[in-house]
This record gives sequence, structure tokens and C-alpha cells, in this order.
Amino acid sequence: MSTVDQPPQTFLDSGSTFEGRVAFTGVVRIDGHFRGDASSDGTLVVGESGVVEADLELATLVVHGTFRGTVCAKDMVEIAATAIVEGSLTTARLRIAEGAQVNAAIEMASSGAV
Repeated sequence: MSTVDQPPQTFLDSGSTFEGRVAFTGVVRIDGHFRGDASSDGTLVVGESGVVEADLELATLVVHGTFRGTVCAKDMVEIAATAIVEGSLTTARLRIAEGAQVNAAIEMASSGAV
């Protein structure tokens, strides 16, 4: 289902934990645990074993694991069937697969307004 065709440039593997503020370009995949803030013109992929508790400002968010927090995505938020999402989502486009667990406030905005 994922719209991400590029391999990740950075990877936080399962069992890893990171806390802080990050800025990145390209595609980053998290299969470990990240807590903090992130900003990017790229894509963040939360893998099936990934847990992200953060405030995010980015182009695209793809969630297969767990995301808790707020996200402002300029292009798209994609939520897979295996995902658990809690918090607040603001995005231009949203794709939610059947079976995903979503408990979030959702605001749809044009891509220029996000």
C-alpha cells in the first residue's frame, strides 16, 4: 500500500531508542523507538515494530507501527492496516487501510495551506 518507492537513507533499527529533535531530507525509517520532534521535506516511515511519540512537520508520514503525537504533513499521511495512530493529523491527503486503529483528530487542508 505504501507510496514510498525509495529505500530509506537513515534507519533506526528495532531495539534502538532515540530521544531528541531531528531534521532530515529523503526517507527515514524507524523500527525502534523515537520520542521528540522532527522536521523534514521528506518522508518518515514508521515500521511495524516502530514506536514514534513526537510532534512532526514533514512532507509524508507512512505508519505501519505506532504513532502518538501531532503531525503536519504537507503531502500525505498513509496509515497501514497494522498501524496504531493516536493524536492529531493535519494533511492534504490521507489514506487509511482497513484494520488500522486510528484515534485522532483529523484536519484536511490543501497542500499549500498545510
